[in-house]
Amino acid sequence: MDKTWYEHTLEHSFKSNFHLKSNSNYDVVIVGGGLAGLSLLLKLVESGIDVLLIESEVIGAGASGRNGGFCSPGWSQDYDILSNYLDLETVKELDRIASLGVMWMRKKCHEKGYENTYLTEGIITCFLGGKEREVEQKVKKYNKIFGSNNAFLTKNDLRDIVVSDRYLFGIKKDNAFHFHPLNFINSLASECTAKGAKISEKSRLISFDKNSNHFDLKISTEQDIKTIRSNKVVFATGGYAGSEIKSLRKYWIPIKTFIGVTEPLGKRIQDLFKRNFGFSDNRRAGNYFRIVGGDRISWGRGISAFGDISKSLIKKQVSADINFFFPQLGKINIDYAWSGKMAYASHMMPYVGPIQVGKEEGLFALTGFGGHGMNTAPGSAIILADYLISGGNSCNAFNAFKRTWNGGFLGPYAAEIKYTYLRLRDYLEQVYQRH
Repeated sequence: MDKTWYEHTLEHSFKSNFHLKSNSNYDVVIVGGGLAGLSLLLKLVESGIDVLLIESEVIGAGASGRNGGFCSPGWSQDYDILSNYLDLETVKELDRIASLGVMWMRKKCHEKGYENTYLTEGIITCFLGGKEREVEQKVKKYNKIFGSNNAFLTKNDLRDIVVSDRYLFGIKKDNAFHFHPLNFINSLASECTAKGAKISEKSRLISFDKNSNHFDLKISTEQDIKTIRSNKVVFATGGYAGSEIKSLRKYWIPIKTFIGVTEPLGKRIQDLFKRNFGFSDNRRAGNYFRIVGGDRISWGRGISAFGDISKSLIKKQVSADINFFFPQLGKINIDYAWSGKMAYASHMMPYVGPIQVGKEEGLFALTGFGGHGMNTAPGSAIILADYLISGGNSCNAFNAFKRTWNGGFLGPYAAEIKYTYLRLRDYLEQVYQRH
């Protein structure tokens, strides 16, 4: 099957009726029609700002419509690591932004027009190794600092939810859920246009130049090249942007991740999953999985800084992963397989806020959300929208994440070496744990 499972089960396909015209003027142009760009678009249009969003393909074609569909508070970067170079108040503010995104996503999923997002409560991080007592204490520490209510699960607790001998203990995330991301993205785009937002699909940014106090943008559409003006430009492009965004492209690496969805498993799935939670494991490049469509397993695995892996290889690897964790399933077929491209910076945090370098004043970044779940992009978009509307210091929490060169053509090789090293560490830790 060539479609992703999300495309195959898409219930409402957004299609813009807006036709971009040359010489038109806007307050803000957003480049990128994923979750970050659309969240920002909605907040700005609700505030009466004349804003245009351009998307080089169609809405949700990138990682925002091809991911695991997980939404939980926090960032993928460990707070202990952030605390090494950020003060506690900044760390708390970042946590607040991530939680703000969860609340916004949850509220949206329950609104009219979003019924097909199928919000399902519960996400658990499962541990294949580590010191149980230390992890339990860490859960208590973070609950106290951030006012959260994560629950530590013993091995027996975990087996009452998911049956696998590989997992030693786990953490049930507070206020976390999983959902159908592509249906969500299409519903969000429809809400934006219903409120007067302008979305131009199949519109690729070719170049932009600063001219006095505005930007001239050249955009390739299906018909011809359009030239438009905007006072501000926001890059919400994720892992799919190229040289058209100029210097910003030098500060992150597009990383691919891979997902497979099994054939319908019928009653076999009931022996493995006692609750329909979403699951991930604690490895640095670990798996994430959940039940979709009632009796299929959606299984995410691996990351790579290089090109595509064939669908047949993804299916083979996904099948091997599932059998490793759930050998009782026996032989299974993988019906769907695909990849998604995400933007990663070397510090593993996003770029959010103004790009203030010479002629770049008036340009803004809203990118680098790879691996962080579906809460951080809208949470950050809300913060950036506040900055664009009223100014102030709302983006200050992201100031510590300076733009760091991605290493040029050597960057993907360095990233691949790093991920290989991390996978080796994960393997050695598991071997040590078993002995």
